Amino acid sequence: MKTLYLFPTLEESAVFCDLCPNLREQVVVVGVGMAEAGARAAQAIARREPQRVVLCGIAGACDRRVEVGAVVQVESDRVAGLPEKYCIEYSSSLVEGLCRVQSLTVNRTGESLSVVAGNIPCIEQMEGAAVAAACEALGVKEYYHLRAISNYVDDPRSAWRIKEAVSALGEWLAAHNL
Repeated sequence: MKTLYLFPTLEESAVFCDLCPNLREQVVVVGVGMAEAGARAAQAIARREPQRVVLCGIAGACDRRVEVGAVVQVESDRVAGLPEKYCIEYSSSLVEGLCRVQSLTVNRTGESLSVVAGNIPCIEQMEGAAVAAACEALGVKEYYHLRAISNYVDDPRSAWRIKEAVSALGEWLAAHNL
């Protein structure tokens, strides 16, 4: 199956590209934030016509049921802050063996803290709902959304463990056939 791997930044893709150099041509950096990620994802999907898209990157955990450094799979995602009647929930394909989380796509860190509730842990990131919308609009058959937890949402930026999260994500991806 033709797969496209999307990462918000070059840094987030580096470990995966180093471990899987034969897949580098299937990797696209889409940028940080909803607007840029959605537009670049749509452009890459339209040009390459993949059957499967895997969005990967780092995220902040909204609660402590998810450990920093863990790789998680997003079960559902939506844009934080939209009125409920306009809020669309996007589902992702799931893989065995990873913690399932809900995700909120935010414009700034900490925006999701007031929304956390329920039995499934929640994370926040800045691209997911936009990329999911592009995949849905362009008929992608399988959409996976994986994140590695770099911090808790209320942590100061100096406490974020980005390098550890990026390594965990790249190593997990390289070891599994998605």
